Amino acid sequence: MKLCSALALLVLLAANSRAEPAPVAEPEPPVTFHLRAIYEAKELKNSKLRYGEDRSNKIETEPTLRLNIRGYKDQPVSFFGELEFIRKEKRQTGSAAAITETLNFNQLWLRFDESLLPDTDLRLGRWLLRDEREWLIDENVDGVYARFGDELKTEVGAGRINYWQRNLLDSHTRGDKTNLVTLFSRYKMDEQWRIGGYAFWQYNRAKNSERQLNFGLRSYSPPRQAFSHWLDIGTVRGHKDQQALRGYALDGGVITTFEQVPLRPRLLLGYAWGSGDDNNGKVSRRYRQTGLQGNEAWTGGLSKYKIYGDTLDPELSNIHILTAGAGVTFDDRFSLDVIGHYYRQHHLARLVKNSTELDAKYDRLTTKKLGSALDIVAGWRINSQFRLEASAAWFAPSSRFYNGTKSRSPRAGSASSWWLKAEARF
Repeated sequence: MKLCSALALLVLLAANSRAEPAPVAEPEPPVTFHLRAIYEAKELKNSKLRYGEDRSNKIETEPTLRLNIRGYKDQPVSFFGELEFIRKEKRQTGSAAAITETLNFNQLWLRFDESLLPDTDLRLGRWLLRDEREWLIDENVDGVYARFGDELKTEVGAGRINYWQRNLLDSHTRGDKTNLVTLFSRYKMDEQWRIGGYAFWQYNRAKNSERQLNFGLRSYSPPRQAFSHWLDIGTVRGHKDQQALRGYALDGGVITTFEQVPLRPRLLLGYAWGSGDDNNGKVSRRYRQTGLQGNEAWTGGLSKYKIYGDTLDPELSNIHILTAGAGVTFDDRFSLDVIGHYYRQHHLARLVKNSTELDAKYDRLTTKKLGSALDIVAGWRINSQFRLEASAAWFAPSSRFYNGTKSRSPRAGSASSWWLKAEARF
């Protein structure tokens, strides 16, 4: 018995002596570089809500090279930088093509981690700030940012947009006079669910001391589970365009994903409302977003979508928006979503300039109904380096929009848009 045990031990030692040593992972270099090549294109047809031959179209193409630099990751002091070159071409009906080239200095910040400042993540420089669904901001801010806490996580930021030059080829892209102070506080209800509040303050001394404060309450869970939701209840205060601001807004919805069913189908239902008035008087009860929002989010698919519709793309101001959609995901590599929107004004009034992607050339103000829209959004992850996103969208205007001033003028035609983004990572 002892002999058998000894022989077994010798065989085991011999096998171990012949085995190749496990490969040792090479340490990550202190400074890493990542390059992305991005191509984006978008076309908007009938941007003036006209009809027939009077349609006004515009198309934009935007090839981009983006370089990211990260240094001393996971060290007490680290840094991150982002530089991108863009060649943008714009074409519009009746106008010659306009080509601009920019070398954008997007981000450059120093980070000091918790080993230096207990329970605090501090950044100094130019950093990217985005909130859930990009409902408040999707912009690069020059200043200071701090995040602290765990179950009750708080983020504080202070700075300006483009205090330093943004486009290194154009010295005019610096010196914005608007100061920002932001506060986001979130309490962890569980691993996916956060509730909290926010305050977003802007002050511009160069424009008659304009000031705007957006604040409110928020509940959010990302679409990574069978049931997710979002809820924003907000108000705006301040003074802008020689009016006191007194607006309110609500945006909420749910996404249900059937994880055990083939293609993992998902359903979306949402409602958003922004208060409004007739735009006259010393007090404006029209809700205003910050002007820095992106209004983009995921439904659970592989591509972002415009939460209020891609063709009309309205600001949440003097409007009711009802949203419903459905989507599927194929093998974690391809997703498809179909989303519908219905728009109705809160207070019958003309559309505020630049509050939507479309212009109302002839608006007879006969109904609060603005129209309806349909978006089809697709995302394709070809592999870990290549991905493709695309959307096609339509907006059908209501009977209040016409082609001309005459009583017998036909109604305005439908508007449409498409968007494409291809990205390669190296």
